[in-house]
Amino acid sequence: MSELKLMAVFAHPDDEAFSCGGTLARYAAEGSDVYLVTATRGENGDIRDPGLATKANLPQVREQELRCACEALGIHPPRFLDYLDGQLTIVNQGQAVGKLVRIIRELRPQVMITYGPDGIYGHYDHIAVHRWATIAFGLAADPACFPDLSTPCQPHQVSKLYHVAMPREMLPFMSRDGRPPSVMMDGAPFPMVTYPREQIDAIIDIEPYVPAKIAGLMCHATQVDAGETSHEAARFVESPMTRHEFFILGRSVLPEPAGVEKDLFAGLR
Repeated sequence: MSELKLMAVFAHPDDEAFSCGGTLARYAAEGSDVYLVTATRGENGDIRDPGLATKANLPQVREQELRCACEALGIHPPRFLDYLDGQLTIVNQGQAVGKLVRIIRELRPQVMITYGPDGIYGHYDHIAVHRWATIAFGLAADPACFPDLSTPCQPHQVSKLYHVAMPREMLPFMSRDGRPPSVMMDGAPFPMVTYPREQIDAIIDIEPYVPAKIAGLMCHATQVDAGETSHEAARFVESPMTRHEFFILGRSVLPEPAGVEKDLFAGLR
């Protein structure tokens, strides 16, 4: 077990690969323990190739895709919160936070990664997970030991919580036909949220780990349009913006960094 531990928290299988797969692969390759917590099995996801899954077995197929992605990225197998895709805003919120608090206390990471308050493109599941992770960041260190008052208390203080972020310069690389990038939800385009460079707190060089990130993405075969795979992969590799991943520091118990960080464990090594 490494002394350095990172825990990412996302809503659906494939969120980890698209959001920060290169960062996860980098820290795992450097010897850190890298964990992934996923709230659902992506039951409501698309099936781009009908030969890969049916609606009846999609949760099981997407779980295996996520396990494949974790192996490709070199990180620990995923942990699931066992909620249903699309229902994270209506579950018992205290119980969801409690699940994360327990996992944080068990794994004891110094660094966490999750979505920002925008949920990348306003996805309600993403926003719910952002809130859970943010609240759990504080409560995991609570000496009153929320939520297990009747068991031995082992609080843990995570040092830093980062939000995945997309810099504004990525818009031209993601736009199609001159239209701003968006994600379709229930027939409506939800635009991707981007940030100016001055709001970015950490930039992680992932160039050596781009192949691992692509391998992780390709594991999510039900979510990939096979007809566009080679073209999109080439476009991805050729874009200078995809050689780095970007983060905003959402919470920290460390002194404020002097400039843009190049290491999520800065101040902890």
